[in-house]
Amino acid sequence: MENPFEKAPEMIPTKEQVLEVISHFAENFTFVRELSDELGPYLIEVKVEDKESGDFIEYLYVRKGKFPNKVGGEKTVIHITMYEGEMPVSGSTAANYDESTGQWTEVRQ
Repeated sequence: MENPFEKAPEMIPTKEQVLEVISHFAENFTFVRELSDELGPYLIEVKVEDKESGDFIEYLYVRKGKFPNKVGGEKTVIHITMYEGEMPVSGSTAANYDESTGQWTEVRQ
């Protein structure tokens, strides 16, 4: 008999799913790094560089949870950070992940 109070296991996006969402925001990004555990990636970092100015935009996927090096958070998200040279100048959340449905919601600003 099913317990109506028991939650289904949380879904965790694959690397391919994360990169697909990032591709909605950026084309021709450069892969920077990935950190994973037994469940899959918990951090994926890519960037898009403006060759003329040297400025770039970083897209950072972080999975919900606590991981080494203080990586992780309260929810699974993709953040965007704009850089001028090496200095971050602004940032926001690009998309939120719903672990119960496996769906991404893009944040429009």
